Amino acid sequence: MAYGLADGIYPLTAYTNDLGNPVRSPLSQGGGFIRQGVTATGAPNTVRVTGGNYGDFGDGSGLLPLKAFVYDASYIKLREALIGYTLPQHMITNLGIKEVTFQLIGRNLWIIHKNLPYADPEDGLSSGNLQGIQEGSYPAVRTMALNVKLRF
Repeated sequence: MAYGLADGIYPLTAYTNDLGNPVRSPLSQGGGFIRQGVTATGAPNTVRVTGGNYGDFGDGSGLLPLKAFVYDASYIKLREALIGYTLPQHMITNLGIKEVTFQLIGRNLWIIHKNLPYADPEDGLSSGNLQGIQEGSYPAVRTMALNVKLRF
């Protein structure tokens, strides 16, 4: 989430600002946005910043509180399904085969519910033990396979 916001790839980084202009437009054309917060005197912040630079919407380096990137890790997923059919014996007796079974197998079929936006909760890039941390994520891949099993 932090990388996606910093890179500007999520819808949150492409909206119409309070002036009615695209937030990514230059400040000279009415773009940008006003960060939440207060000035040193305690007055509400009124300084408009550009919305087109890397990291403007937060990257976990202090622009947004890190708690903005903490999510409930629960999810519900249809990870695998298999549908199979074995041909009746009377259909294959003349073929010299004892059994023919066809199976359709699907993996990573449906993320029914998740709290983590834009990523598969089970995915992550790491070479170590990063339990509870999702460092990068590739798009989820759904696979389908057809299996034919012959028993002689």
